[in-house]
Amino acid sequence: MSRARTRPGDVILDLLRSARGRRQSASSLIHSAALFGFSENTVRVTLSRLMARGRIESPRRGEYRLSPGTDALNDFVERWRLGEDRVRPWQPGRWLFVHLTDADERSAWALDALGFRCVLPGLHARPDNLALDGDTLHRLATRIGLSGRARLIAGEPFGDTAAWLDAWAPEALNRDYRDGLARLSASSARLDGLPAGEAKLECFRLGGEMIHRLAKDPLLPEPFADVAARRALWRATVDYDRQGKELWARASHAELNRMPHPRLAATPP
Repeated sequence: MSRARTRPGDVILDLLRSARGRRQSASSLIHSAALFGFSENTVRVTLSRLMARGRIESPRRGEYRLSPGTDALNDFVERWRLGEDRVRPWQPGRWLFVHLTDADERSAWALDALGFRCVLPGLHARPDNLALDGDTLHRLATRIGLSGRARLIAGEPFGDTAAWLDAWAPEALNRDYRDGLARLSASSARLDGLPAGEAKLECFRLGGEMIHRLAKDPLLPEPFADVAARRALWRATVDYDRQGKELWARASHAELNRMPHPRLAATPP
C-alpha cells in the first residue's frame, strides 16, 4: 500500500493542505519544496499548472490556497482523526447499496474511498455500520465524486453474502494494520536521532501513508476485520502525527507549523 509522494504537484498540494485554508506565499512553498529536491523554477511552473487545472487559486499576487473543490477532498481525508467514531455497532445482515448504471470513474473512486466494493455487476455494497445517516453519507459521497444520480439504499440482501467478503481482502487488511503499527513504532523511536531534513521527509512519507490508509479504510465491523488492530493503528498514527508536527514546527519556515500530509493516492480523475 506504500506509495511515495514525490511529484512536485503532489508535494505542493500537500503543503497547501497542511495550511488548512490559510494562504501560503510562493516563497514559503519554494522553501519547503526545496526539502524534496525541487527547484524554484519547478515550483513556479507547478503552481501555474495547478492554477490552470483549477486545483488551487491565488487570492492575491504571490499567494496560493486550495480551490474549494480540492478542499472537499481534504475535509474527507481529515475524517481519519475521528477514528472509531466513524462507525456504530453493526446489525448482522444490514447492508448499504449503491447502483451505478454507467462506468463512472469518479463515482467508483468515491465509493471505494467510503468502503464500498463492487459485489455484483453495477452493484456496490458495504456493511451498514457507518455512523453517518443516509442523507449525510450521500452528501459526503457526492462531495468527493459520486454522481448525483446514484442512490444509496439500506437493506438486507437475499441469499448468501459470504462470497462478498473477498472483495475487501480482510486478511490483507488485517496484515496492513499490524505492519503499519510496527513501522510507526520503529520510525518514532529513531526520528530524534536522524538529521532534521531526513526526519522531516520520513514523517511526511510514512505519516502520510498511514493517514491515507486510515482515511480510506473500509471500516469493516467484527468479525470481518480486526477492529482492535485498526484502533491501535489509529492511536499510533495520532501520536506519530503529533510527533511530526513538533518536528516540522522546529523548521525555519514558521508559516508551515503543521506536518504536511500527502493526499490520497489515486485521487478522483
